[in-house]
Amino acid sequence: MWRCRHDAFPTGQHYLHVVIDTNVLIDYGSVVQQFCADVESAGHPILLVVPGVVLSELDGLKNRPELQWFARQATTWLLQKVKERRTVKLQAARETLRVAPPAETDGVRKNDLAIRDCCMYFADRKRGFGALLVTKDKILCLECQREGLEVYIPPLRRWSSRLLAQSLPVPGVDLSKFHEREAFPRYRPSGTRQRLAQTEAPAAAPAVSPGRPIVDDDMMDIDEGDTVGGEEYLPLHARDSLHAQIAEHFTLVLRDLCYRVHLESGDSVAVSSSRHAPEYRRKPVAEWSAALCLTYLRGKRTLTGPEFMGRFLLRRGETGWNKGQDWSRSRWELVLDGLEEVGRQFADGALLSSVEAVRPHVKEVWDAPLRPL
Repeated sequence: MWRCRHDAFPTGQHYLHVVIDTNVLIDYGSVVQQFCADVESAGHPILLVVPGVVLSELDGLKNRPELQWFARQATTWLLQKVKERRTVKLQAARETLRVAPPAETDGVRKNDLAIRDCCMYFADRKRGFGALLVTKDKILCLECQREGLEVYIPPLRRWSSRLLAQSLPVPGVDLSKFHEREAFPRYRPSGTRQRLAQTEAPAAAPAVSPGRPIVDDDMMDIDEGDTVGGEEYLPLHARDSLHAQIAEHFTLVLRDLCYRVHLESGDSVAVSSSRHAPEYRRKPVAEWSAALCLTYLRGKRTLTGPEFMGRFLLRRGETGWNKGQDWSRSRWELVLDGLEEVGRQFADGALLSSVEAVRPHVKEVWDAPLRPL
């Protein structure tokens, strides 16, 4: 039962569909990304489904200064995963039961009902092993439970890929294949101020009894916006966490830009086997580091950004990586200025918008006083 091909979505393949709401992508993007990686490693036939209305909501959040950074991270990652055609799928226009909402329904309510409709479509056992909705919206949960749908609300703190896997409504999931904690402290919007405000250090996952928990003490506070644990900000972790997000996000954005420049310049995207070829020619664009991207782009335009940009954008685990707190504030700002210059030189809206979106958060983590070690 739990076997799948990774190269495409074969029409005869059955999946368990995990439907992800907008608030989960915004607040717990790193957990969702880790879960996808774990699913691919384990080989389980699990497919993350993004309802069409969620894409519209993410697009709308790009116009909200306090959330646009998180919305852009989510959409950039989704674009990458959809191209891979492995574990993430966007709801197609035909994949609906077309249950029309009442005429007097407001916009937010219509979006909730559209997500419920998506869940009902993929929950049909003729289309796979059912569906699980993952959301922080308790009203939407009630709507779906009323229709007999499986729902799961993430705990307010210390959620993980393993806890999500444990909530799946199917037997036979090997939990040992799923990470029990976040690999890095997360930097995410706070439920209290509806803006960036909380990070968490990695911590052991709390014990969870078998089954699919719907609410717990933390979950009851999701919509009310209470302060978590009396401490809402850990700026030491925030610098490291934001730096990790910057490195991951801008690596993806720079790869997309390089691919576009390749096509516009008529450069070959074929990988060279010659050891004398530049390093970036010896790897597919999809595997380029930010440093290789910048090396390629410097060959197309005169760029005056600092030479250490590539090292700053190394991701955790890559050779030469440093934590966010190891870089001075001036170097953070010089890297953003350099990325903005690249965006202007190549007229890349995604890059320019991402730099604009992250600048307020960089200011916030550097303006906040550090806790004593």
